[in-house]
Amino acid sequence: MALIKVKESRSTSDFLVCEVQSRSVADLLVCKVESRSVARGNDYLWCFVDSSSAADSKVCFVNSRSVADLLICYVNSRSAAGWQNDHPLKGQIG
Repeated sequence: MALIKVKESRSTSDFLVCEVQSRSVADLLVCKVESRSVARGNDYLWCFVDSSSAADSKVCFVNSRSVADLLICYVNSRSAAGWQNDHPLKGQIG
């Protein structure tokens, strides 16, 4: 499940994420969900958690696309969420 903890430090995160506004440049279209069970087994359904120990992945948001490991664009629909292309993190987030 994609339980995500946002970290302030790059060194304590698993990977760096940059939020982009355009779906066409994003690696992953992400839909935020409130339920942990809904997020289970899906890289693209993110449930944000407060505890690092409960998280599947710890991410640090960065402003620069060039240093990011993953470019995401938030979408409002679960059906619109998903990978845009093949990516090294595919299957590794949740």
